[in-house]
Amino acid sequence: MKDFRNLPLPTLRTFEAAARHQSLSKAAAELHLTDSAVSHQLRKLESALGYDLFNKAGRGVVLTEAGQVFAKTVATALQNILASALLLSEVGQEGGRLDIACPPMFAGGWLAKHLKGFCRDHPSVECHIRLAENQKIHEIADIDVGILFGSGGWPHKWSTLLAHVNITPVCSPRLFNQIGKTITKVSDLHDVILLHWDDGSEWRRWLTEAGAQDPHSFTRGLYCSDLGMAIDLAINGTGVALVSDTLSSSDLATGNLLTPFPFSIDAFGGWHVVCSQASLQRSSTRVFMRWLLGHFGGSAALDTALAGPGMMNP
Repeated sequence: MKDFRNLPLPTLRTFEAAARHQSLSKAAAELHLTDSAVSHQLRKLESALGYDLFNKAGRGVVLTEAGQVFAKTVATALQNILASALLLSEVGQEGGRLDIACPPMFAGGWLAKHLKGFCRDHPSVECHIRLAENQKIHEIADIDVGILFGSGGWPHKWSTLLAHVNITPVCSPRLFNQIGKTITKVSDLHDVILLHWDDGSEWRRWLTEAGAQDPHSFTRGLYCSDLGMAIDLAINGTGVALVSDTLSSSDLATGNLLTPFPFSIDAFGGWHVVCSQASLQRSSTRVFMRWLLGHFGGSAALDTALAGPGMMNP
């Protein structure tokens, strides 16, 4: 009979990350370790336990049956430990540090234009904003709140929809002065630069659904890797961008941008906020979530989450 009282406890965090990612290299990147250090820690844990936790599968790993059982227990235990530590650290105080991750397009298009109100009203909350690739935000372990575009339902996270996304052309009024006319017909877009943040697919879909005879004939384009830059280019009169009202609402309200066409298309997703159950126990997370959801009319979703434990996606 093995004595498990001396299990190498530091290896449990490494095991949880590897089990969650099904990849030693992704676990290493998250924990800022080398691949070999992760492998060494997992071998040490398996040796102490007396059974294998992983099997190799191509370039990744998969949990053994024993590993699956152990992973659920370890993940729950680490979450409980973190939740208790956070709660105890905040006894008698409100606020604290708040780590928020979002893609650059949301940071520049919405958060930067609204966050001053939150900071003014909640001076005890110390905000740390991290820019990250949209598709990786739900995997970042050391953040309190993530904001990302997608269809929802991320594993082991609570999430709720902020806003569905429809996209429509926007441009600056100064563009009309530059081309000597207003834009009223789809064919007028031949006379301007179309601003792309993808490979041009969204514009071709909008043109097709708006009734353009040959969407591929609109060849004047400028391509950039971030939608936030496309919005800035549109504000400066460079061309016309396809943007959701979520990201352009402030500039539309001030007149920096306008919508020459009322027609929009579905972006096949929406902006969501995600967080872990442990993060939701923190006062700084809760006050930020109430502020954020209040802007999007979704405060009831947070109340529902806090009312019961069954809030995580499996």
